[in-house]
Amino acid sequence: KHLILSDTFPPPTCIAGIMSEKLETMSGYLQKQSPKFPFPWQKRFFEVQLKPKPLLLYFVSPGDVAPKGSIRADAIADVTMEARRGKNTRIIISQTNHARKYYLKAATAENCQQWYNTIRQLMEMTESKETDYNNEPQPSGEPVETKENLDAMKAVQKNLIEGLRAASKILRSKGSFQKFAMHMEHQSYFDLGAYAPIFADYFRKVCAFRNPKFEVQLKLDDVSSVDLECLKFEGFLDEAAVTPFSSRVTAEQMETLLSDSCKNTIEKLKVYIREAENVKDNDVVVGLTQITNLFKCIV
Repeated sequence: KHLILSDTFPPPTCIAGIMSEKLETMSGYLQKQSPKFPFPWQKRFFEVQLKPKPLLLYFVSPGDVAPKGSIRADAIADVTMEARRGKNTRIIISQTNHARKYYLKAATAENCQQWYNTIRQLMEMTESKETDYNNEPQPSGEPVETKENLDAMKAVQKNLIEGLRAASKILRSKGSFQKFAMHMEHQSYFDLGAYAPIFADYFRKVCAFRNPKFEVQLKLDDVSSVDLECLKFEGFLDEAAVTPFSSRVTAEQMETLLSDSCKNTIEKLKVYIREAENVKDNDVVVGLTQITNLFKCIV
C-alpha cells in the first residue's frame, strides 16, 4: 500500500511499521537528473518498495508495468539535501559503490524533506551495505570491482568524453574565441577551455594505456595551427574511449579524481570569464559559462 502524491505533493501519512520499522511509504513525481550529457532533468514517478527487498523504484508514468530503474536500499551510503535559493529542494543519494550519485529535485522544500526522511529510513532499514553486491568476501591485495561498479564506471567515462567533445565544439563555434585567446596572449582558442591538460592527466591515471606517455601526432600540413591542439586532444579522447581501466584504480578513486579535475577546470575558467566580462565579450562569456556548467553537472 502506498500513498500517492500529486504534483503538488501534499503531506504524506505514516503507515504502520513494516520489518519492525515505521517507514513513510510514499510515491509521487520527482525530477531526476540524467547521468548522460547534457544531464537534463527528467520527470519520474518514484515509489518505495519494501518486499521482497527494500527498493526505491522510478517509472516514466505511474501506470507502467516495469520501472525505468531502481535504487537498492542496501546500496545507499548516504542521502543529503541541497539548498537552492535558500530552500532545500534537492536530494543527493550516494551509493556504497561510489560509482554514481542520484540527483533528485522536489517541487517544494516541504516535499523535499518528506522524501529525504523516507529515503533515510529506507536506508537505515538495511543492516548490510557492503560494496560487494553479492555479499562475497573480497580477496586481499588489489581491490576487485564488481561488474556493476565497472559498468557504472564505463558509463561515467562515456558521458565524460561526450561532455569534453561538446566543450571543444563550443570553442570551435565562433571566431570570437580565437580573438579573445589572442587577447589573453594564447596561440589558440582551445587554450581557453583549460581542461585538456587536466583531463589528459586524469585519463592517464584511470586508463591502462600501453604507453602512458603517448602523444597524438598530427602534421601541420594537414591542419591549421590554431586547430592543432584541439584535434590532438580529440585523438587522445578517441584512444581513451577504447582503453580499459587500470586495475590499480577503484571506482571511489576514479570519482575523486574526476571531481578534482572538474573543480580545477572550473577555477581556471573563472579567470577567463572575468576577463571576458571586463572587455564585454558576451559570446565568450556565454560559451565559457556553458562549459563551466557542464563541469558543474559532472561534479
